[in-house]
Amino acid sequence: MYCSNACKLRAKRLIAAQSPTVIVSNTESKRVTPSGAQNRRSEAESTPAKSDRRLGTTARTADMQVSGLHSSGEAGNSDIRAAKTDADDKVRTSSQDVRSRMPSDADTAARDGRLELREDLRMITTLDRLKDCGLAVLSGGVVPVIRNGRAGYAGVATCGSVHVCPCCSTSVRRVRQDELDQIGQFWECQSCGLVMMTLTMRHYDRQPLALLVEQQVTAWREGFGHNAGRAWRKAKVAYGIRGFVRAWEVTHGPNGWHVHYHVLLFLARPLGTDRVAALQHLAFEVWSAALGKVGAYLPVELSADGKPVGVKIDAPDRGESGKLARYLMKGQDGKTRWGVAAELTRLDVKQGKDGHRTPFEIARAAVLPDADPRDLALWREFEVVAPGMRSLYWSNGLRALLKDMGFELDDRQDGQVAAEEEAEGVRLAMIPAATWYRHIARHKGRALALLRAAEKLGVVGIRVLVESWGLVWGADVMEAEELPEPKPGDLLTAADVLRKRERAMVARRAEFWRHAFAQLDMEAEAEAFAETPDAPVNRRRKAATQEAEAVRRQALAAELETRTDTELGAARVEFLRRRREANVERTADRSAALDRIRDRDRERAVRESEPTEG
Repeated sequence: MYCSNACKLRAKRLIAAQSPTVIVSNTESKRVTPSGAQNRRSEAESTPAKSDRRLGTTARTADMQVSGLHSSGEAGNSDIRAAKTDADDKVRTSSQDVRSRMPSDADTAARDGRLELREDLRMITTLDRLKDCGLAVLSGGVVPVIRNGRAGYAGVATCGSVHVCPCCSTSVRRVRQDELDQIGQFWECQSCGLVMMTLTMRHYDRQPLALLVEQQVTAWREGFGHNAGRAWRKAKVAYGIRGFVRAWEVTHGPNGWHVHYHVLLFLARPLGTDRVAALQHLAFEVWSAALGKVGAYLPVELSADGKPVGVKIDAPDRGESGKLARYLMKGQDGKTRWGVAAELTRLDVKQGKDGHRTPFEIARAAVLPDADPRDLALWREFEVVAPGMRSLYWSNGLRALLKDMGFELDDRQDGQVAAEEEAEGVRLAMIPAATWYRHIARHKGRALALLRAAEKLGVVGIRVLVESWGLVWGADVMEAEELPEPKPGDLLTAADVLRKRERAMVARRAEFWRHAFAQLDMEAEAEAFAETPDAPVNRRRKAATQEAEAVRRQALAAELETRTDTELGAARVEFLRRRREANVERTADRSAALDRIRDRDRERAVRESEPTEG
């Protein structure tokens, strides 16, 4: 017996990995067991069991579960045949699994919608990192890449924001959701329990989002966090709560912002229905008291039809823990319809119910040409508060506990996940930074068109598209060559020298023809202006030219005035310097002349005082 379908699939993978498979045709496969396989199996059984961190048990016990072996060594032949048949079916359908991972038309449409929304948000956002996301170049150029039929860009900045960026939100939520799914299945395989606790608040349209979030965060700290009271601390011991993962979500409806927490509680053992109801009532008492301390409106425990309102705890059925864990990283609210039902990858192209809208629905309304000013104000209010909130918060010690139990966690930050998910794949071309900024980033829709061309025709599609924009392949956009990095002291090879010369020659030719075509365009425009000077287009162009000329003349006059004042100041300083030097020279000459006069007078007086002979 298996604890869940996930455990059964893992065990089948272990059997498939222990014996090689020979593919006979596209539709048939035959498993060949080498002659030494039995000997190796007996040796493995004689050696100590090695821990398998992925299964949460030992490799030997997992093999016993799948093959039907008991601790005494008895085998069930029917179970062996069934397990091998399932493994053969899995090998036979491996090519179908690869094809199923290719993006569908709905996935592509959703991706296009996210890119277009991010491009439109650059015009209204106040966040610099959202403006640069997918646009700013990190190094010398941008590299289009493709993986599993999905194209992306490597070498561009990503903001990694789960709340305000539609593209990074999808990348991060997809990775986190898959990880939580595996964690839920793994925790259930250990005979432990999981429950989902949802905490909501009463709110009104007059309350700003910042106030609600502040009350929510403080109430969590007082009720369930570091300042939790004795009641919740005793409940953690009584119900075996080993830790939690908390997700923050928000929507907007007729009564204003609706902020709430989804908290996945990890329990030492599963809970029955009665104990779940008791824990829900206790959690409501704790949450209500905490909200009262922070000055928030007190929640309602049950609605008129008896459904929980303020605090709701859901317990999954056997084998459903993974799906419950995935719920934490859904598309911001559970009351939404997904654009793609296959993978639930948070496409952010969804509609809320009962008049509630998710933040990205508000963003799509705010970027419309005839947008309601209130939608723009709501989005800007959201993007001020949301970046400071964690999308996922792990309780202290839970990640260390999972690692000790053998589960390998993804320790990357959201920014790393978004950047790596975007940049992974096969390199198709290299777009220098100058070409990217001048011919792609400044033109709306060109970045998305380049991705579509790459997904349809690869390198050929990229080349045809950039050449239709007037760019030169080999100069403006180049092939993505996988060249080894030169080491210090290494000399260039002949191939490297020839490649550099060829690229330089292509660049010179492209520059020459670019100037020639620009000259022809200017001559054609001059002829059209001379033939129809009174045309509306030519009148507007003439007025713009005259205005630009007037601005240029004003700037030139101001520059000349500034330059004249500067020159007059310098001349005045030079004049004073030279006058001081002349005064010093005249003073020195006057002193020298007076000294000479005094010397002559002394010499005359001496001669007159001497007696004359005879």
